[in-house]
Amino acid sequence: MSRKQKFLFGASIIVLAVATLIYSAVRETSAYFITVEEYATSAHAHDGKQLRLAGRVSDGSVKWDPKTLDLEFLIRPIPPKDAAKHLAADGGEAPVVAVAAVDEANVVKLPVRYNGILPDMFAADRDVIVEGKVEGGVFHAKTLLTTCPSKYEPDKYESEAAAEEPAQGDQRAALDSAPRIP
Repeated sequence: MSRKQKFLFGASIIVLAVATLIYSAVRETSAYFITVEEYATSAHAHDGKQLRLAGRVSDGSVKWDPKTLDLEFLIRPIPPKDAAKHLAADGGEAPVVAVAAVDEANVVKLPVRYNGILPDMFAADRDVIVEGKVEGGVFHAKTLLTTCPSKYEPDKYESEAAAEEPAQGDQRAALDSAPRIP
């Protein structure tokens, strides 16, 4: 075997090993991102698979033990945003929208168990993302993420900033009338 053939053989072994490591790492850390509603439609298909689940913490379901760092709660679907309410608050005319009444008894709720440090923003009726596996009808979370309760509202701040800025012509007039240093 020539020196060039040995080099190509060694290089191909290294490339194959790196490709295998990358493939196995991606396969182990990948997770389907679904909502609670999507999970409920095919719960049996997701048993034992790595999932990332988005939902809202149900009121009155949080059980936290600070000594063992065990957390249990129920996660439910995130309700759809009320677009008409937001449009009316922004000064627009709210369209007439037929909204179906939500029956709390028929809302899907999935029990979640998590062991670890409780995020600061975690609370009842807050949107969360949990990552883990469903086993025996219980979601065993390895990761718990919370969303920030604040929301960005640019219209209010842009209108205030525009009212405070002087007009372009006023700035030029002020510069023209300023004394000049020779």
